[in-house]
Amino acid sequence: MASNKSGTRVLTALTAALVSGAVAAAVPVAGGAVSAAQGPAQSAGEDGEAHAPSIPGPRAVVGTPTGSYVTSPSWTGQARLNAGWAYSNGGAHRAWDVGLWLGTNVYAPRSGLVIGLNDGVANNAPGFNPGSNSPSNWVLLCHTVKGKPVSSLWQHLSPGIPLRVGQRVSGPRMGSDGRAIPGTGTLLARSGNTGNSTGPHLHLATFKGCAQATGPGNSTAAAWSRYNYLNKPETLVWEPSRIWNRPVVDAAALMTAYKTKTSSAAVLTFRKVVGDASRSRKANVGFRLLIKKLKAQIKYKNRTSTPSRAFLKKLASRTQDFGVR
Repeated sequence: MASNKSGTRVLTALTAALVSGAVAAAVPVAGGAVSAAQGPAQSAGEDGEAHAPSIPGPRAVVGTPTGSYVTSPSWTGQARLNAGWAYSNGGAHRAWDVGLWLGTNVYAPRSGLVIGLNDGVANNAPGFNPGSNSPSNWVLLCHTVKGKPVSSLWQHLSPGIPLRVGQRVSGPRMGSDGRAIPGTGTLLARSGNTGNSTGPHLHLATFKGCAQATGPGNSTAAAWSRYNYLNKPETLVWEPSRIWNRPVVDAAALMTAYKTKTSSAAVLTFRKVVGDASRSRKANVGFRLLIKKLKAQIKYKNRTSTPSRAFLKKLASRTQDFGVR
């Protein structure tokens, strides 16, 4: 049975939750044909930050391998991971370099607040890298993930970012399968090749905490915080995919378990996504009390213990921590 203490933790986390968003539609470079030089870089390049030392333990070696093809609500289809969690030389990259064609639309993978950005830097000429101290175009977002503030950095973007500091970005609509629908979130920018970059790609990093949103440019608190993932390893939240990967709750299975008072994997999945301490698979008294508390927290009209699909979707839209099918 879930304790009142664990229920309080769940409700506290839900209080802070935002809404989510993302997906991207790849578009060609304006003017038609795309040359090889405008295509995504195929090797790990510099990103404007120094290589960090390796982090001892599993964190230095576990992660999506460089060369893998990755998907995200932030772009359509698969994209090559040019550099993953660690560089091949053992240095800790602590971010993703995603190979995207120049001008690819990039969308927020989760709702959030724009807390910083820099714009106006022209894309590098093909084959030219201006060096490690060169400014780039970037966007820094603040999300709420499981009740905690998490920043995401989107770097090397093309000029013409359609955002302003202090703006809220929306997440994608969710499909009937509980997954994000590509192309339905707020457009963040178009991928580019600005700053210390060897070719068109998206540098994407995430870290715990969010700086105050005070304005654009490279001299704000948000601007300085964007390298926390390098300078402050304790802020790491692992790979960027953590901000868009969401478990899916089976509404029908959950309702069946509720009506028959039996065990179900759907019950355990639900307990996990809302942060409940119990790992029981049973739709028992504790489960029913949890539903009631969550309904009260989001001020849901029907305060019974029934885990209806409508309630689950409402809760999911508030937290952005899971999908519903």
